[in-house]
Amino acid sequence: MAIIGLGNALTDILVQLPDESLLHELGVERGGMYLIDSRKHHQMMSRIGHLPHSVAAGGSAANMVAGAATLGTRAAYVGHIGKDSMGEAFRRCQEQKQILPLLGLSEQTPSGKCISMILPDGERTMLTYLGAALEIDTRHMTCENLRGYKVLFIEGYLLNCPEVIEHAMKTAHDAGLLVALDAASFTVVREFKAYAEKLMDRYVDILFANEDEAAEFTGTQDPKEALEILARRCNLVVVKVGPQGSLIARGNERLHIGTIDATPVDKTGAGDLYAAGFLHGFTQEFSLRQCGEMGAVVSSKSIEVMGAELPGEVWNSIRPLIERIEAGERVVPSVILG
Repeated sequence: MAIIGLGNALTDILVQLPDESLLHELGVERGGMYLIDSRKHHQMMSRIGHLPHSVAAGGSAANMVAGAATLGTRAAYVGHIGKDSMGEAFRRCQEQKQILPLLGLSEQTPSGKCISMILPDGERTMLTYLGAALEIDTRHMTCENLRGYKVLFIEGYLLNCPEVIEHAMKTAHDAGLLVALDAASFTVVREFKAYAEKLMDRYVDILFANEDEAAEFTGTQDPKEALEILARRCNLVVVKVGPQGSLIARGNERLHIGTIDATPVDKTGAGDLYAAGFLHGFTQEFSLRQCGEMGAVVSSKSIEVMGAELPGEVWNSIRPLIERIEAGERVVPSVILG
């Protein structure tokens, strides 16, 4: 079975910061995501141009489908790009990964970009110019296009596009798909909490959130309590708790999945790649423990490199671990929660 992703098609500009002074100067919280306009984007690029940086195709849902496709899951992606070099590079990148790109094209608006400011401990804070990504529409979200897929994965950053996200979720359910929503960022949850909860009650089957996002949803700093509250809204909930791994709830099942040893360099895309590993297993109907272990392996390996675009040697180290999990071996520590 296959996965289709829906999200903001962005190019990530990965900038290494020596400390948090620029974040304080900008008045942003570490780990958050903030929308900026084109003028602010150009101002920021002038400010950070002298710092070490790199560029890669990105966007939360795009990162997820890229990871799933690399693991061998058939995948498609719906987004919107500009008629420019960055948009064309985004398309080529998807095709090279064997992802079916269902991309709208803007003649006038430039492709979206995300400045990801990375601290020495690997935490990233994002300033996003959506550009053409904001023009995403539902032309590709038809029952015909969704036939043959098992899961529609939607990034929470699209909560600011209610006409798109709600139509996509309803169409997916009409076509027999499960809907997975990633909470995206605590700043997104803070702004769109009421609307997100409405969608969760109506459409969302699978929810991915980290502990900060779960806390914004539930008002509790205890991830286990947050898991239980969110499990009343969605059939399957994953709360990621950083180095402690992830907490998973489905029906009466409760699991704590650990991590594998990793030295954090950059956490950009780690949550997206957790979802890639998890859903790769889920679409093949592996157990909840195996799905969680697959997510843990991919995300743990991802934080050891810059960006969400993992080099071939990293994937070569991931695949044998995934195969061992598929064979039933326990690769990641896990505990059944009472």
